[in-house]
Parts: sequence; C-alpha cells; structure tokens
Amino acid sequence: MPDVLTVNLNERSYPILFGPDLTAAVRAKVDGLVAAGRRVAVVTDRNVAAVRARRCAPCSAMRRDGGGAGEETKSLGELERVLEFLAAQRLDRGAAIFAVGGGVIGDLGGFAAASYLRGIDHFQVPTTLLAMVDSSVGGKTGVNLRAGKNLAGAFHQPRGVFIATGLWRPCPA
Repeated sequence: MPDVLTVNLNERSYPILFGPDLTAAVRAKVDGLVAAGRRVAVVTDRNVAAVRARRCAPCSAMRRDGGGAGEETKSLGELERVLEFLAAQRLDRGAAIFAVGGGVIGDLGGFAAASYLRGIDHFQVPTTLLAMVDSSVGGKTGVNLRAGKNLAGAFHQPRGVFIATGLWRPCPA
C-alpha cells in the first residue's frame, strides 16, 4: 500500500503516492480512466521506453510517444511533435497524459497537457531522483527557447504524482 501525501490547492489539489513499486497503482489509475471512457497517452523518452517500458507504462490501453532524450528534448520542436501525436491519437478534452521520465519529460509532458485543447489532465511518473523531489510537483511546466531555459511554459498542476522509489536506479549505458 503506497503512502499518500496530498498537495492541498482547493480544486487543484492532487495526491503524491510514494512506494518502491507503484506499477499496480499506475495500472489502477489508467484502468479507472479507461473504464470511465477516457483516452490515455504516455509521453516518455526513448531511454525510458527502452529500459523501463513494462514497469513505467503498464497498460496496453496507453498510446506512447517515445521521443528524444536529454535537455534538447525540452524544445518547441519536440512540443509540436508531442501535440501532433496527441492529435493523431484523437485525444479529446477528457483525455489524460502520463509523463513518464525525468524532469525534461515531466516539463514537456506537462506543458503539452496545459497546451493541448487548452488544458487536459496529466499525471507525473518521475524516474529520476531530481524529478521525484523537484520537477514532478508544483505544476511548473515548459520548454526552452534558443534565448534561454524555461522561457515558454505554464503552471498546470498534475492530477497525481507516482513516486516509485524502486525506479530510481542508474540506467544501463
């Protein structure tokens, strides 16, 4: 049973679940959304998709976007690619995004959720220590511009955060 901490923001409140393996909790959330008739997509990077796909995205009902990896992924070009992916999947206003990865993916996925159809729900599944303690909470989302870091973005609170401490392991080279 995971531990739960609630971020109290009135109607924008959300739970943060903690535990060594939250695969069942993520699966239950996805299954609940799908059972309610909602579409679900995953935004991740190619490293997470290759190394941790079964643990991080445990539901075949999800559609996956596995783009680049690293800070260069946090760009307007990648944001456009993610938004086009969401449109190609025909996600509607009831859809939800699961951002599965480090802080770059959390920022990119959260900003895509804030931007697509003027805002859809998103969930954070951080896979790095920094993302677990910083970027997955607080609703800070965004991308970099050539002029500097995080110059385009929005505050868009997640609907939930799944901090699976067992995921925090160095990725194999």
